[in-house]
Amino acid sequence: MTLLRSLGCAFAVGTLALSACSSSIGPHNMRRDRLDYEKEMSRQQNQEMLFNIVQLRYSLSPTLIEPTQIISAYTAETNTSANISGTPWIQGAGGTLGGSLGYSYSDSPTVTYQPVSGMQFSVNILRPISPQTLLPLISSGLPVDTLLQMTMQSIGPASNTTSTIAGTEGKEASIRFTYLLRALRKLQAGNALSIRSIAPTPATKTQPAQPERTFILLPHSSAPEITELQGQVRQALQLPPGCEQAEVIYGRTADHPGQVAMVTRSMLSIWEDVASTMEVPQKMVDKGITAPSVVRGPNEPQPAIIIHCSPEKPSNEQAYTSVEYEGSWYWIAKDDLASKLAFSMLQFIHAIAETASVKGAMVTIPSR
Repeated sequence: MTLLRSLGCAFAVGTLALSACSSSIGPHNMRRDRLDYEKEMSRQQNQEMLFNIVQLRYSLSPTLIEPTQIISAYTAETNTSANISGTPWIQGAGGTLGGSLGYSYSDSPTVTYQPVSGMQFSVNILRPISPQTLLPLISSGLPVDTLLQMTMQSIGPASNTTSTIAGTEGKEASIRFTYLLRALRKLQAGNALSIRSIAPTPATKTQPAQPERTFILLPHSSAPEITELQGQVRQALQLPPGCEQAEVIYGRTADHPGQVAMVTRSMLSIWEDVASTMEVPQKMVDKGITAPSVVRGPNEPQPAIIIHCSPEKPSNEQAYTSVEYEGSWYWIAKDDLASKLAFSMLQFIHAIAETASVKGAMVTIPSR
């Protein structure tokens, strides 16, 4: 009888242990899978953007494929069995005792992708991003000089660099534009620059619909150096002296005094500008596969994002993100803080530019 009791206890303990494992799989996997999928989606988004920049440098059109649904399906099963033959509990009688414990686990995630095309592609990639969409990012603490350098073609009479990936001669940034970037960054650091947005209003019986309006604020400061700098910025933007608020409009020239006209870039133009200065193998240039890299002058804004090229894959300690193309590796250095920040800003800009996109990917993680 002692042998039978021992066997029963062993099976009971094993069954309870397996049951405990199975009951905790759902909540544990939900906590783990959510973070794992977020990290993987972020990594793939960085690689996709870098890959599109590299493709543009080789005169290939960008491609966008968005994940629309992610289902993490997993199952866990436990089973126990016991068998007895004869009467082993009687001394001298023949018989056997047997049993088995079993546990199985499977994980089979399903990811659904959808290509971005048609009107959605046109709006997200080819259409210039409105200043009303971009400028509020300044209030979020993003460096104003990096943001404007990447997204603006002109600010009032000041023109940005026009780079080309076709090897033809580009256009240098005006001295006024370079000065504006530096001056606005100093004002932002001194809390003497901010952005105010007025939400659009629908039409009523007495009033027509009003579009969204955005203003650059240059508030009064008691610091003489800030006051002088604000005066120089107003002069560069052709604003009236003492103007503390200027409405931003899209275009090359202002319609009325007290306005700042801005011509913005599309995501395609931003990527082309970044691609024009990236490193490429000299053999690709010699074969005419791509054009030489654009080198910015000493008085121009230097590239916001530096993309390196090497024949060998960079290590995880070297690369923030990397992709392979035509036998070479293209990557952003992990210790290049300025490039990483600008690249992250591109992700923000791309996200807010997706005005015609469907909602983000739906992640389904069973928790039972």
